Amino acid sequence: MLLTFEDRETTDVYRFVAERGVHAPSGSFYAVEASRHFGLGDTGGLRVGLAPYTSTEDVDRLLAGLGEFLTAS
Repeated sequence: MLLTFEDRETTDVYRFVAERGVHAPSGSFYAVEASRHFGLGDTGGLRVGLAPYTSTEDVDRLLAGLGEFLTAS
């Protein structure tokens, strides 16, 4: 899934959650034209991937990191 955040740079979100052990990179992921088409410009969004080996703890860490980032001033 590709996420964006109003008035927040996805590179800032990426760095924040990375410090908490979450790998959710930011970018257009070689799809610049699609990113532009959907109004994301060249920067794209935050990519979050879930797979069969993703644990409940992984998801909890992601949600906690996103929650912390969004409530931080």
